[in-house]
Parts: sequence; structure tokens; C-alpha cells
Amino acid sequence: MQAGTVLDGRYRLIEPVGAGGFGQVWRAHDPRVDRLVAVKVLTSDGSTDHDRQVARFAREAAVAGSLSHPHIVTVHDFGSAMHHGRPYAYLVMQLLPGTSLSAVLEEGPLPLPTALYTASCVADALGAAHEAGLTHRDIKPSNIMVRDDGEATVVDFGITKGSDARHDITTTGVLIGTPAYMAPEALSGAFDYRSDLYSLGCVVYEAVTGRRPFTGTSWQLINQHLNEPPARLRTLRPDTPVELERLVARLLAKNPARRPDSADEVYELLEEINDRYFGDPRPIADPPSRGADITSEVSLSPGEATYGAVIPLRLTARENCPACATTGDETRVLDCTTCRGEGRVVAKRRTCKIRIPAGVKDGQKIRIRELGAPGKHGGAPGDLYVTVHVTN
Repeated sequence: MQAGTVLDGRYRLIEPVGAGGFGQVWRAHDPRVDRLVAVKVLTSDGSTDHDRQVARFAREAAVAGSLSHPHIVTVHDFGSAMHHGRPYAYLVMQLLPGTSLSAVLEEGPLPLPTALYTASCVADALGAAHEAGLTHRDIKPSNIMVRDDGEATVVDFGITKGSDARHDITTTGVLIGTPAYMAPEALSGAFDYRSDLYSLGCVVYEAVTGRRPFTGTSWQLINQHLNEPPARLRTLRPDTPVELERLVARLLAKNPARRPDSADEVYELLEEINDRYFGDPRPIADPPSRGADITSEVSLSPGEATYGAVIPLRLTARENCPACATTGDETRVLDCTTCRGEGRVVAKRRTCKIRIPAGVKDGQKIRIRELGAPGKHGGAPGDLYVTVHVTN
């Protein structure tokens, strides 16, 4: 591929911006919606391994496309075609302004508040993936994009493991992942969500100290992951909060059972450490508070439930009626012409697009993070819980 190539009659490649798992990544233009996108291209090299690589490519599209989260890259499209007589597959993603965490770390360790926030973004993304039954299996700095505004986004789901074994693409005898960041159990192919937590521990260690917990050849790394403890954080960076040192030690536990119970727990602990040591001081009367969770419902056709869909959802926020609800007089509420006896009036309406994953069932409830009511005094928004109804 070269600059100016138009993929499948639509996506015009502009310039290469990097290489991801199993493909080269290009900045490209989509004229249909007039936006810049990132396109990962896998071109056949004639090897017998090509079909398996295309299957992993398709897996990345299906997995990342089923997740809707502010810290997980958005997938727009996937396709395959012929170009100059050679087959290729492509994946169209959100173009993220910024650079990879691996490139950032080439300049040295991060400021502690930045390291904590970057790690909390990744933990938040992993919480959403794990809740959907997915294990990333290759969390490392080059798979974390740090945007210009400081937000961190997890990319490259090409070797993700799902709860459905039919979609788990592996090859016997081949190490799947990156040895420097792999959990001990993952070295023998025994992945689960706690393996991602170990990899996150390796990333946090490197972000704080500027060095990986283990170094050496692949075989040396395997032995170290299996048998050797890393140097304690505070021996390498004395100003590290002791709570962060303890958390990283738990994340890097050789026994998965000794790691935190979930990515959500890791997220909460990182937030607590940041608030305790680096959070902005606030008056006691106005502490940050998380917004309320809200609920809604959506009706899908059987096809949308089976294959997934992006659905516009109209959300309505209500507040107490200013004319009657504050009086405490039930009779006045019932007779109120402002709220028509409901005691509440519409405060704000908004429409958002939500991604419904493939394979949802009638009555299933989907959690979408941070689409609920806004927080107060800088607190995070609540979550949106959508109940799915499949109609014939």
C-alpha cells in the first residue's frame, strides 16, 4: 500500500502512522462522512498464515465494535477486497489525536498524577471489556494511546479472548501476547481477566519508574515472570505513595487469586490514591459526587438483536415541579396544571447513540458507562442501564 491508495472505493490512505498487531496503520479520509479515520491494513504476503491473520483481524473488528466506552477505540468499519491482484483486509477506526504510551515513556517516567490517571483510564476500559466477557490479553504501552487532552484509550483487540470459544483464535505452541507484560499463567495459555490486571501492573510499574519490572531475553522474561519478584516501586522512586506500591505488588502477584478481584476495584483504588495525594483541595461542603444512574428501554428487531446495531436513544431528565412539589401538599400536587399531577417536570432532553452488541436477548440489561446523570462539583457522570426488548 502507498499514500493515495483508495481502499474498496472509499477510504483514501494519506500517510502511515504506525504498525499494530497484524497490520500497518494509516491516517485516511472517509469522504462519505467527510472525516479522518485510522485504517489498519493487512495485505496478503502469500503465506499460509494469511487466513488465520484475517480471522484475527475480523475478530478485532467484532470485539472492539461491540464495546462502547470512552477509553476503548471506536471501530467504524471492516472489509476485505482485492488490490492490484492481491487480497487485503482493512479495519477502520477512530483516529485518536496523540501518541502511544510507549512513545511517551521513551522520555522517562511519568509524573505520578499522570501515571495514576493513565492507569485509571486503562482500568476503566478493562472493566467494561471484562464485564462483556472479553479479555484483552495484550495490554502494553504500545496498545495504549494517550490523547492530546490526557485521556488514555486502549486499542488493538486483535488477540482478545472471549467467553465463546468459537471466537478464540489461538495456535498451539505459539506465545500469544508480549512477553515483557504477560502474566505467569498466560505463558502457558491460561488467560482470564486477572491476566489483564497483571499486564496493567507491568504498565503502571513502567509508567512510575521508567523501566519494566522484568527485562532480558524472552526466556529470561518467562523465568522472571514465573519465579522472581520485581524490585519494589519505592526503591526506584521513593516519592511513590505506599498505597500505590501495595496495589502494584497485588497486580503483579504470581498467583492470580492474590490479585484484585476486578478491574473496577483497581479503578477505584487508583482514584482513591490520586484523591488522597494529588486531588484538588475542595471545600468540605462541596465534595465531588457521582451522578445518578438512569434507566431506559429500547426495542430491537430480531436482526438487530442478532447482529448488533447503533441505536439513537432519547433521554429525558426530570426535576421536581417548581409550582407544587416543594409545598408538601398532596392535593395541590394532584391539581397542579404545570406538572399535571405528576410532581415532576421535564428539565432536559437529549439524544445519544448507543451501540447494542450482537447476540443480546429479550429482557437483557446493558450497562453503558457515564451516560447517566451528570456529576456535581467535578464528579463523574452516572451510568445508563438499557433494557432490551426484542420485537417480532
